[in-house]
Amino acid sequence: MHSLPVLRLRAKLTSVVVFMFVLVCGYQTWAQIPQIKICSNDGWCWENPLPQGNSLNGIWGVGGSEVFTIGDEGTILHDNDSSWTALTAWTTVDSGIEKSLNGVWGSSGEDVFAVGDDGTIVHYNGTAWSAVDVWRVREHLNSVWGDSADDIFVVGDDGAILHYDGSEWRLSPVQSGIKEHLVGIWGTSSSDVYFLREDAEILHHIDNHLGHLWVTGAPLGEDQRSTDVWSSSASNVFVVGDDGAIFHYDDSGWTIMDSETEKDLNGVWGDSAGEVFAVGDDGTILHYNGTAWSVMDSKTTKALNGVWGDSAGEVFAVGNDGTIVHDDGNGWTVVNFATEKSLNSVWGSSAEDVFAVGDDGIILHYNGTAWSVMDSKTTKALNDIWGSSAEDVFAVGNDGAILHYNGTAWSVMDSKTTKTLSCLWGSDTDVFAVGEKGTILSRPLDNEDFPWILFLPVKKKLRNYPTEKSAKKG
Repeated sequence: MHSLPVLRLRAKLTSVVVFMFVLVCGYQTWAQIPQIKICSNDGWCWENPLPQGNSLNGIWGVGGSEVFTIGDEGTILHDNDSSWTALTAWTTVDSGIEKSLNGVWGSSGEDVFAVGDDGTIVHYNGTAWSAVDVWRVREHLNSVWGDSADDIFVVGDDGAILHYDGSEWRLSPVQSGIKEHLVGIWGTSSSDVYFLREDAEILHHIDNHLGHLWVTGAPLGEDQRSTDVWSSSASNVFVVGDDGAIFHYDDSGWTIMDSETEKDLNGVWGDSAGEVFAVGDDGTILHYNGTAWSVMDSKTTKALNGVWGDSAGEVFAVGNDGTIVHDDGNGWTVVNFATEKSLNSVWGSSAEDVFAVGDDGIILHYNGTAWSVMDSKTTKALNDIWGSSAEDVFAVGNDGAILHYNGTAWSVMDSKTTKTLSCLWGSDTDVFAVGEKGTILSRPLDNEDFPWILFLPVKKKLRNYPTEKSAKKG
């Protein structure tokens, strides 16, 4: 069979990554997506599967106007259609190699690097791709990121870290001192970079007046899960997990905190750096006063899955079998409400506007006086809830369920996925949902007609990375 320079036809064709085109053509609906053919530069086209069959491992772009996707067998796809109106804008690129590519990043559409197996680095100058030879580097390279065109890092197997200063590549002076594979990299600047190891350990490199400083990520045990995270700032982060694990991050790095419990912890929320609550199995509620954690009397033995408050004096926790407990500043009390459906998450815009979501699509609302059942328009289990205001609330759940509340009624949104969604988070401009198999979705808050954009996992090696919210326990 004829061998293509970019799209290598093999006896066993890999499965097509159809869903990737939701990301790169996010303005379309599935019914509008044409099944086009991807062809090599010398005229050979994929016939099955369509549009092409090589696995895609990474994507990077300049806004939505120019996007590069890379993958196995040297595959590079390029889209410079700023209108996002058709998949026909995608074209194959002759990378000149047949090595699998694992990561891509650029400083602009005319300065793009892709990295891959056996030390492969290729560069795009706006016109053509060319191979870059880095002396004595033959390790698989897995990810690339830069702060600028003359300050770029690449990471790979056996702890490999490379750096480009705008004129040449060399082994980076920033060395991890480890031999484990590095599979991801991201930073805020060249002096503040995060490296991800294959075993999900996070390494944070800081280059300051103390010199090169390495700080390891939250030290989870081999079988431990991290289940929830809350922060008051970038230098005050709390992560909770199994067996009473609580980790705290500040400017000096991660530390293990004494939680006073061995119960699995499922949720964390705080009002400030000195007022933090964590909840978990068997009715566990912990309180942090800025100095130490202490166990609180929750008045229940049911597993608690989520916690939220309007202030340290108005805190709500929800859990299995319809459990709701409330602390108004005078201790926790059990709320008697006629449901046995397990509740997984709680959020509110104020202490008089609180929502709780759970199994079988249940959504409860508290108006400051009483709880009531809302019409959720779904029977799928709901796992998390978040809102930007009382008139802009989102809930996510099993089978890709996403619901939206506009202050009057709930409606079902098209998530473009059937994967279970477990967590929600939002900023002033965007909302993000994450779930199983590394699924990530996002959408802007200022455009009601804008669809959710689906980002698929780009690294099979990260399939065990602990991002999912706690599963329901009982």
